[in-house]
Amino acid sequence: MGSLNLSVKDIRTELGMSQSELASASGFSKRAIQSYEQGWRQPSELVERILLFLLIAHRNGAALSQVRCWEQKNCHEKLRGKCISYLTQQGHLCWFLTGTKCEGKHRKSWADKLATCLRCSFMQRLLNPTSGLVADR
Repeated sequence: MGSLNLSVKDIRTELGMSQSELASASGFSKRAIQSYEQGWRQPSELVERILLFLLIAHRNGAALSQVRCWEQKNCHEKLRGKCISYLTQQGHLCWFLTGTKCEGKHRKSWADKLATCLRCSFMQRLLNPTSGLVADR
């Protein structure tokens, strides 16, 4: 998948789903999933976001809802007050909810935002929950 070093097939396999099951869970057609896996089409930004969400949710389970990015990143109160993740108390979804915005700054595109997120220690914890996702709060 584009900038993730994970293919749609890798994500589907880790989730333990067939192409039909992933299509149903993600809201995309089975044909679209097949096209991404075969390399006929590149996943759109929306597809990347949904698949990344499913992967992170799968890897973290119930502990995910206890995560607060603003605490782990020690964000200033002024920044918190402008952040949709903070305002909705969805700290585990900062990368998903904030569009192309990261740490109060707009990025050029989803690809630029995702690249920034993938370098972020918080996102690394989401992708690798054995590294102490909740424990560091």
